[in-house]
Amino acid sequence: MRLVLNPGRRRQEKMGKTFRDSGNKKAEGRARKSEQAAQKEQAALQKQEAEEASKWEQGSRKPHQKKQEEEEKKQAKLKARKEREEMEAAELDAIKKEGTKKRT
Repeated sequence: MRLVLNPGRRRQEKMGKTFRDSGNKKAEGRARKSEQAAQKEQAALQKQEAEEASKWEQGSRKPHQKKQEEEEKKQAKLKARKEREEMEAAELDAIKKEGTKKRT
């Protein structure tokens, strides 16, 4: 390190760089690092929140076994009732057609 004396100004130089200039660069570097760390931390928090949200969604998708069985029984009953009504309607139509054929 060599000390260069100028009239009215003293500065130290090391390999052609002034320490006065490096102070600004250090401050900028620290600010940039702290900003990057904050962004990284925020990204990690968002990722963690997304994972927790997906776990909640996965947990809520599973219906209880008993409720699922009850729903299946209910659907089977509705399907059977609909089939009976269709068969009954078809029989009534067939009876009406037979009745009209016999009259003519």
